[in-house]
Amino acid sequence: MEAATLSRGRPASLAQRLREAARARSRSFWIVAGLTLLAAVLRFATLGLQAYHHDEVITANRVLGGSFFHAMDAVGFSESAPPLYYALAWFWTQLTGTGEFGLRSLSALAGVATVPVVYLIGLELRGRRVGLVAAALVAVNPMLLWYSQEGRAYALLVLLCAVSLLYCVRALRRGERRDVVLWGVFSGLALATHYFAFFPLLVEAIWLWRRRGRASLPGLGVLLGFGLALAPLAIHQTSLGHAEWIGNVSLGHRLWETAATFVTGETADIIGQPERPSLAFVPLALALAPLALLAIRGSREERRSAALPLSLALAAIAIPVLLAAVPGGKDFVIARNVMPALVPLLLAVAIAVTLPAARRLGQAIAAALLVYSLGFCVWASVAPDLQRPDWRTVAADVGEPQAPRALVSWVLAKASLRYYLADGAFQAFPAEGYDWLVHEIDFISDGEVPPPPRRLLGPGFRETSREHAGGLYFRHFELPGPGLAPLRLRELKQAQLGFPNVATMIDGVGPG
Repeated sequence: MEAATLSRGRPASLAQRLREAARARSRSFWIVAGLTLLAAVLRFATLGLQAYHHDEVITANRVLGGSFFHAMDAVGFSESAPPLYYALAWFWTQLTGTGEFGLRSLSALAGVATVPVVYLIGLELRGRRVGLVAAALVAVNPMLLWYSQEGRAYALLVLLCAVSLLYCVRALRRGERRDVVLWGVFSGLALATHYFAFFPLLVEAIWLWRRRGRASLPGLGVLLGFGLALAPLAIHQTSLGHAEWIGNVSLGHRLWETAATFVTGETADIIGQPERPSLAFVPLALALAPLALLAIRGSREERRSAALPLSLALAAIAIPVLLAAVPGGKDFVIARNVMPALVPLLLAVAIAVTLPAARRLGQAIAAALLVYSLGFCVWASVAPDLQRPDWRTVAADVGEPQAPRALVSWVLAKASLRYYLADGAFQAFPAEGYDWLVHEIDFISDGEVPPPPRRLLGPGFRETSREHAGGLYFRHFELPGPGLAPLRLRELKQAQLGFPNVATMIDGVGPG
């Protein structure tokens, strides 16, 4: 009778089946599903609202702007990362387009998928409660939210490193060949996404070799194959020096910036804003306190469970720092490059706040950290001063050139302005030695700043308007009549615009 009723598809019977299926799932399943949904809402709700900034424009325009073979070639000469993300993004954007929502949706999906993967890692390490807390921390972490809304490789890197860690933990516990091989495959894919995956993968390989010996060789062989295949590209990209700019800022400052960024996301240089260290003090304290609890109150078994994720986090940060400190070494230490450390750190925090010996205190710390992180994610999603500059509005306000002009702004603004203006603007450098002739000079600043000194402009230029759009400020200077005047490039480099550095772009101009 029941089968006949179901075959007729009566609504009441279908609803009953759905209820029975829901009851068959554990409470943990529905909590993880809810956390995954929360992560999706945070990542997708505002995914296409912010304009592209510099690095995303490179992805959308320079790398993905042609055929698949053009994209792979562009990775070799314009990027400092392996090709996997760009290959996936090329195929993805054939369906979604290279608009902000379409391109970023690949990263958003990777960010959402990381939540259940982290639950499974926590479940393997210390059980259900650790998995749930870790998944919640990942769902609302501001750094992971930021890069889940970024048209770059970092969200995919975090996901693949997490899957690699999952199979590493399973291989350590069970020693099954399938887990070892899958560890090698996902480790290789993580390495093919970003070279900095190498450092935590090295530690995972050591753990596997020490625990499983020869049984780990299939996975190690797969990873070695990926490494050998990527080595020529890595050597070539390093020789181009695309990432040499990182070393222009002191290593100590970058390490502090990494700590702050891990708990608040990108709230400073990338978005052209001053640093806000006060925003990081509370979440950093809430994240470090559980680790102290683990050291003081954790049992030997609990500390051993946290040893693997902590060793991965340490390797992901400390090895690049040591390489940077060695004379003649390469210095690529920056927050987004060491992101493979973030999920292991959150797993260690989850283990610490669920200690039976510190249950109430741990629960209070976990609740405070989750509330702070969720609140910060919501705030960052609606507050313009915590978002990428709105270069779309800026470009619309500046408009297409009516006469030869110069645009003076932040160095990282040039790619975004070119993308949204689509008028062939380009950056001019004093060392080129050209006398560029312009009729108009537009200053784009972060906040209201005093008018530029006359020595920056030259005689004849007069301020014609002052505007505010896209969170930025504009001052327009023009010559009276139709004339042109030489552009003082060297002097303009000294302009005080509220940005860390200044660049001058010109369009509709020929050298004098």
